[in-house]
Amino acid sequence: MAVTRRREVQLPPVVDRFEAERVRSPRVASRISQAVAAAIKDSGQSREQIAAGMAAFLDESVTPGTLYQYSSEANLKNNIPAHRLIALAMVTGDARVLNAALEGTPFVAIEARYEPLLEREVRKEELADLLNDRIGKADAQWRASK
Repeated sequence: MAVTRRREVQLPPVVDRFEAERVRSPRVASRISQAVAAAIKDSGQSREQIAAGMAAFLDESVTPGTLYQYSSEANLKNNIPAHRLIALAMVTGDARVLNAALEGTPFVAIEARYEPLLEREVRKEELADLLNDRIGKADAQWRASK
């Protein structure tokens, strides 16, 4: 009998995150700056294109120089505001930048298309809890009636 090795299938992550070695600071401001820099680099777009896209999305001025400030760890006092972080994620299509900001919290950013699946799983848990509670009460009544 021949022994066959099971080939491991590499599935994409459910939650998009940067590799730990790319965005690795314990300080939130520094981690966000690293994530902004990585999202800009990975986007394949120029800073000018990203700034223009963010400006259009926000209907406010965003310059390539501003993006440089947001991505510089030497300039942590000018960290990117939340509304601009959202615009950056939209323009680059990169949710990893949001998840870098959320690291260390009980939250994650996922694509909205997954919301119905989350709804389904939450309702299944709620239904199971309700049924288990009612079954427990019925069992207690049954034992008490003996």
